[in-house]
Parts: sequence; structure tokens; C-alpha cells
Amino acid sequence: MEPKLLWHLVLFMTQIIGAPVVDAQSAMDPPQLKEDFELFRTALEEAHPGIYRYEPKSSMDSGFETIFKELDQPLSQQEFYKLLNPILAKIGCGHTKLIPSEDEGFMYYYNTAALFPLKLFLENNRAYVHYSYDSNITLEPGTEITAINGIAMEEIIDGLMNNLFSDGRNQTFKYQELNRYFNALFSNFYLEEGKSHSHFDITYMRRGRKVKMKLPTVPVQKVMERDTAQYNNLPYQLEFKNAKTAVLTIRTFWPDERKYNFENFLKQSFTDINTKNIQNLILDLRGNEGGKDAYGALLLSYLVNAQFRYYDKLVVATNERFSFVDHAQLPDGYEQLRTMITQTADGEFRWEHNVNLQLQIPQEYPFMGQVYVLIDGASFSVTSEFCAVANDLDRVSFIGEETGGGYYGNNSGAFAIVTLPNSKMKLGIPLMSYYTAVKDNQFTDRGIVPHYQVQPTIKGILSGKDEIMEQTMKIIHKG
Repeated sequence: MEPKLLWHLVLFMTQIIGAPVVDAQSAMDPPQLKEDFELFRTALEEAHPGIYRYEPKSSMDSGFETIFKELDQPLSQQEFYKLLNPILAKIGCGHTKLIPSEDEGFMYYYNTAALFPLKLFLENNRAYVHYSYDSNITLEPGTEITAINGIAMEEIIDGLMNNLFSDGRNQTFKYQELNRYFNALFSNFYLEEGKSHSHFDITYMRRGRKVKMKLPTVPVQKVMERDTAQYNNLPYQLEFKNAKTAVLTIRTFWPDERKYNFENFLKQSFTDINTKNIQNLILDLRGNEGGKDAYGALLLSYLVNAQFRYYDKLVVATNERFSFVDHAQLPDGYEQLRTMITQTADGEFRWEHNVNLQLQIPQEYPFMGQVYVLIDGASFSVTSEFCAVANDLDRVSFIGEETGGGYYGNNSGAFAIVTLPNSKMKLGIPLMSYYTAVKDNQFTDRGIVPHYQVQPTIKGILSGKDEIMEQTMKIIHKG
């Protein structure tokens, strides 16, 4: 249970398992729906260590009971998914997921042959055109879209936000998901599977007036190919802005270790930084959704000159055998691992076998200059843990947006992948609650709030500016 697994790795594992796929249009009768729902609820209540971390049990029970009352008529898989998803979002756990299918890739579940053809960027709850997936569409980048198929964008955004997962009551991670997966999310929650969708009716702003227009649909392959081309696949890199300032970019804490050695990279990078007598280090963690928890503590050990604590405790739901094991893919050696769980005097179940619970030792020659950490809503999981402890040690300044991961930790680690027998949907439940070794913070249910808040704008994006980096350089210049 020691390594922290990203949901993308769990998804990869479920693809290997190859569970059967159900037709999303086929209706399931009430007994089938209730059987799936009872397993869904039982698995969450038995296994999820943070189910009541942000939401009280009474509220969750009320939500479950409301759903059960809705299962009195046949529902398709998509309708059932839309019914279950909001209660999962209510938990406030960005690592919990419900996956109807892996056929088209993460988030792309329904109506994938006829997706919305524009890449949108959300700014202050308004939607702007970033680019188009169809070269025949003539809308200018930066155009504001005010409605799709007669539904106001404000209503669409609010509806999707209620179906997106984040730690606690954080919102920035949800906006990151909307910006990245809007096309998939709109199809999942606002289009009915099986119906013909030949076009989209949109309303947009032109010279201060609302104008209507029809847009063609695009297949998922076009969307994914264009979006994938936007990302830099290099996991980390070091560059020098000038004689005094270096930029260390870490895009993931889970690199392909056959190609990249993170420990060697850090060692060589900080040797170069210290050799060049760098005074300002910009640590760019934007878009870093996490990875190995040990790497977060390792990075911090290069930035401090005293011992520090990283995790306060790791909590699991129980040491008992799960009742749903016949429907679940569990971590390797699960039966043996659960015998190693200890119980405290107050009844809390703990996992004590993680190196980050030990006192952490700084590197022999750490960097002790100024450190500026760039963060955004996609700074999640291990990245948020690193940021929380670095903030608690008062070692760095944060610039950008609030992290998507919680200040006090998250629920992650190993996962139970539960397959619902009739709908065939997969429920991913993290089995460990991580608590960072930090003192009381202003927000108990939020991420790390930056010292200097900078929100990217559509104007900056379209002009090719990195507004957060530009603001950082101004701060450094001012001293």
C-alpha cells in the first residue's frame, strides 16, 4: 500500500482486467438498479476512509436515500451514471471515480461520435473560444459562447461543477477539468446517448449582440488528437532565466522510470543551481497531478536545512475483510496487508508503513535562496502535499491559483476497483487517507491558497503569454 497511485494508473489496470461492457442505451429494471446501488453504497461505506472527511454522515445518508427512491423505473446506464455521480462528488475526494467505460479514454463515455466542436476556456464563469476542432468553423478565438442548445452557459457550468470531483470544497481543480474535458462532460450530462446529434445550436456574442449559429459535430478522435498536441510530455526540466534565476519545472511525480530517473535529475539540478550561485528558484508545479508520495518529500529535502515531518498519519477505513470482495479488484497481497493495519486506542485504523511518516532529513547542500512555487488547480495529490508542508515550514512563496489538492491531505494510495454487476460501471475507491504534518490553516476544506493570486485569462492565452510566469518575474525584479 505504500506507493500512491494516480487514477490514470488505476484506469490502466482496469483496462487490463477487461471487464465486460454494457450497452449504454439498454434499460436496466429496478431490481438490477437497486442491486448495483446497494453494492455501490456498501463499498463506499466499508472501504472509503474519507467518506465523511468533509461531508457529515447524515448528509451522505440523506443523499443515498434520495437516490434509492429514484430507482423505481427502468434506467439506461447513462441515466444511472448521472444519478450516482453527484453523490460521489459530494464526498469531496478528487481521487474517487466512477467509470462507465474505458473504450474511448478517460471522461469520454457517451455520444463520442458527435462531440461539441470548440475548445472552450472558462474565465469568471464565462466561456470563450480557445480553438476549433473543425477548420470550417469561422468563429474567432476569444468569442464568448453564451448558450448551447438553448441552455445558458451559466446553467451548464453550474450543472457540470456539481458532477466534478475535487478535494473538499475546492473549485479550481473542477475548472481545470472543465477546461480540459468540456466536450466530453457536455456529452455525458447534457446529451442523451442513442439519439442523433447532427449539430449544435449555439449563441455567441458579436459586437455586443447575441447571435445564433449552428455548429457541426466532431468525433472523439479529432478532439483527443488536437488536445494531446498541446501538452509537453517531458516530465521535468531545468532552465536558467538569467545569472540569478533558475526555473525547475516538474510536470509529474510519476515519470516513466525506464526513461527518466527523478532522483538523479534532482541531484544534478540542485548541484547545477548551487554551482551557478542562483539566488531565485522558480519551481513550476502547474498541471502536476501527483505520483509517488516519496518524491514530494524528496523534493522538499532539497529546499530546507533542518529535519521536518511530512505526514502526520495515514488512516484506513477498517482492518476487516470487505464484504464486496467478489466484485472488486483489490491491491496485490490485500489479505496479508490488512493484517498489518494497527488500531489506536480511540478506534482509528492506521497504516504505519510509509517512509514519509518518518522524520525527513535535508540534503547535505540544500538550496537556501528564494523559492517561488507556481501552482494551479491541476496541482493535485502529491503536489498539494508538498506545497502544504513547504507552506507550513514557511519556506516558499506561492504564485498562481489555489491547488486542487487539499491542504490537510487527501484520500488516495492503493485502490479498490468495484465493478457493478448489471451496469458494469467501475467504482474506484481510494483506500488510504493521508494527513499532512501541518499546523492549523485558515481553510479546513480548501487547497493551498497562493500568496500572489494570478488567474490566466483568455486574452493572455491567445496572445501566447504565460501570465503567472510574467508576474513571478516582476515579483523577483521588485525584490
